[in-house]
Amino acid sequence: MGSLRRWRQIGQGQFHKWETPGQELEGTWQGIHDGRFGPLGTLEATDGRLTFPLPVALRDRLVQVKPGTLVLVRYIGLQTSNAGRTFKGFEVFVADGDGWGEPMTPMPLPFDKEA
Repeated sequence: MGSLRRWRQIGQGQFHKWETPGQELEGTWQGIHDGRFGPLGTLEATDGRLTFPLPVALRDRLVQVKPGTLVLVRYIGLQTSNAGRTFKGFEVFVADGDGWGEPMTPMPLPFDKEA
């Protein structure tokens, strides 16, 4: 027979739900992991670890961010796709020079094209 206590897993941090347009989370991106009801993202913020659900629009942006990168995630509210479906929209910002995609190596121009 189970106990009536509510248990919380240690180390998962505070859970954040996306509800109000304009909500922002800022911190060091820790990565994506599986949650009970789908993928979750984790940030290490100044006030502790934050865990939040990853709707597809947000997950598509955050898979491009390297763990350890300073990020700002902003919920911009419900939007409608070209197909007429409603989804949660997000903006994702990274600190200048921080882990967005792969760094690009400059390619030299051929001799006849150099300035």
